[in-house]
Amino acid sequence: MVEAKSCFRFASACLIAAAMSLGSSACAQQPQSVGERVLLGRLYAGTDLTRYMTQLREEFFQLDADRDGKLTERDSALHAQMEAPQARIAPLLQVMRFDIDGDGVVTEDEVRQVTRYEQRTILVQPAESRPPIGRLEEEVERVVKTIMAFDADKDGKITLAEGYRPAPNPPRLSNNGYAQRVRDALTLDAANSGELSLASYQAAGEMLFRTIDTDADSKISQQELTDFRRKTTDAANEEARLRKLREQAEIARKKQEAIDAERAACAIPKASETSKVVLLGVYQTDALSSVTIGSQDNEVRAGRIVVEPGSEPIYVVIASYDPTIWQFSGAVERVERLVMTSSRTGPDAGDPKQPSLVGATGIPRERITLLARSNCFGYFSEAPSSASLQAAAFVNTSAGKQPDLVATRYSLASVSIPSGAIESTADQRQKLVIRKSEGTLNIIGNLANVLIQSGPSRAKEEMERFFPGGVTEIDPNAVIASAPVTPYDVLPSQAGLVQLLAKGQISQNRAGEYVVREKIRFPARLTGAHSVTFLIMKGVPYPDGDPGHSCVIVEGSGESKGAGCPSR
Repeated sequence: MVEAKSCFRFASACLIAAAMSLGSSACAQQPQSVGERVLLGRLYAGTDLTRYMTQLREEFFQLDADRDGKLTERDSALHAQMEAPQARIAPLLQVMRFDIDGDGVVTEDEVRQVTRYEQRTILVQPAESRPPIGRLEEEVERVVKTIMAFDADKDGKITLAEGYRPAPNPPRLSNNGYAQRVRDALTLDAANSGELSLASYQAAGEMLFRTIDTDADSKISQQELTDFRRKTTDAANEEARLRKLREQAEIARKKQEAIDAERAACAIPKASETSKVVLLGVYQTDALSSVTIGSQDNEVRAGRIVVEPGSEPIYVVIASYDPTIWQFSGAVERVERLVMTSSRTGPDAGDPKQPSLVGATGIPRERITLLARSNCFGYFSEAPSSASLQAAAFVNTSAGKQPDLVATRYSLASVSIPSGAIESTADQRQKLVIRKSEGTLNIIGNLANVLIQSGPSRAKEEMERFFPGGVTEIDPNAVIASAPVTPYDVLPSQAGLVQLLAKGQISQNRAGEYVVREKIRFPARLTGAHSVTFLIMKGVPYPDGDPGHSCVIVEGSGESKGAGCPSR
């Protein structure tokens, strides 16, 4: 017999998972490469060694396409080249089997006839087990649709040329073809430097044969084959089990890493033993900031924090919904730590994995903590509430002390700490707005808190309603923030409309629409109740920025964009 020149690789699968406390696995020999598994597939009960060697020799010469006495990738490529026409002609054969009358074309009616003919064997089944007629007809129509897709010119006939047309995705060659079998053989250890000789191929097969032939009678019995396959199956199952456990351990490790990373991103310094902890929650402030954080498309508000005189240090935690710059004044030396967060991280967006858009003036950078995530704790505008309790729990867990004061308001102008006194410009302005475009309106009583708006809304009136605190001028160089701070090119929302009107860059018609006659930038966050209608005059460049929910109509083309445009 052929002497084995390279050892057939049956690696011992002694998979020790001590690191995961899984214990030792059973050791068993099993084929490791695709080629070795292919050799195993050539063995049957009753096969003797001589016959097996002859079988491998015959197969080798079938695989050796270029007849140079060795298997290489060149053989696989040559087989693939020869097998390709068979793959290409397969669609044609699939189509032309419906050509009943033999005229070289296939019609929709022929496809239906053949498909229904082939369903005849289904109809002999018992009624309770065969599909309903309706489902059979659905299958007929599915086949018709699939085949008639070859009708490129849509004339109702599939010609030979249409049936043979190259497919958009070339058909894959069979995994059982010679090209694939050469690639499988080249995975054997005996294939040195990408080449496999007949002697090496037979040697690998002989080593496998003798491993299975446990009684050494040069013949494979059914019991020997069964025992060997059971061992390899058991080893494979054990390997699969251990692999699954390793995968689960890796998933758990990554989850823990994510938890640890999130905790690190939300870490805040501990409060000193003598400090008073102040927690402030607010949806928004009354005033708009003159500078933005991160982007011109962000609407950033401004609020004031007045630190009252005293000797105790103050640990300040502020949660807002809107991006906000907090201006600290008074006894700011009392602030030992300032922690800020906002829910919005971009234009009308709140990505929990992104930093909040927040900033402050009047507090040294080394006393400010800017969190790496926006969801460490959330804003609240009522206390007690579920949100305020969760925020207080975060402060207690992270800073090590319960808040001494929890102050909150939906909208405010300033807060005094540590007393928690809140001032709100909105409380001093009108609370009720009545819009009436025509007719008579009779109101009896005190009109001090009532604003009657007739006709279309005007930017200045809307600005005073949305930003009762006006625009706060802030030096961008004085702000410590989570992103770069720059002045607005155009202020956000209705404040930006007022600005553009004052510069003469836009005008407002009697319907309340804004006429754009020169290049502008859309004010940020014209969404919801802030949305308006822009008319871009012919020849005027389309504005920069985001119109939000506003309707934008371009003269000349009549093109309209935006969620606020009326449906046609």
